[in-house]
Amino acid sequence: MIFGFKRRGASRYNLERYVYLKGRHKIIFVGGVHGVGKTTLCASLCSKFGIEHYSASSFISKIKQVKFSSKRTSDIERNQDILITALDEFTGYDKYFLLDGHFVLIDNKDNIIRIPYSTYAAMSPAAIVLLNDTPEAIFLRLKERDKEKITVEQLRALQEEEIGYSKEVASALAIPYLLTNPLTEIELISDFVDKLLAEGGVK
Repeated sequence: MIFGFKRRGASRYNLERYVYLKGRHKIIFVGGVHGVGKTTLCASLCSKFGIEHYSASSFISKIKQVKFSSKRTSDIERNQDILITALDEFTGYDKYFLLDGHFVLIDNKDNIIRIPYSTYAAMSPAAIVLLNDTPEAIFLRLKERDKEKITVEQLRALQEEEIGYSKEVASALAIPYLLTNPLTEIELISDFVDKLLAEGGVK
């Protein structure tokens, strides 16, 4: 089955917090579908640059005190409100850090849902690194790692929406954006992050 598509409006809570949070956190947002390699890449960048790495899903799990076991998600908008609260509670304001997460998610009815733009406006990332790979390669990783079934066609649709929407978010926020493959372009990614840190006075 191919996923359906739905677009939801902005969360009122996040919009209210936008002015409060804007410019405070120095986030390099690392996005991409499940299985594309976000965790592995972030570990490599943390080792190289000495910066912290956080996961959006881990923050949400910590606040809700639940463990997510499925790629299909309910209560998407409320979870993003929780994420903004967690960023305020658990991260600092003076150092750059990596935050891995998504731009689209799958709901319990197999619809692809865009995370509200207000979430990204509220967190105000310094830059976006969007990871991609062939759907076939991602499928094989997920097949070995997870019990949940997802087809190559579903992954293709999910990744296309993730890429398209992430570009829209970066354009709206007027921030640097890199679309890249974490397996074949690690030097390009490192140079991108290195430049961000240098411009931010970290180096």
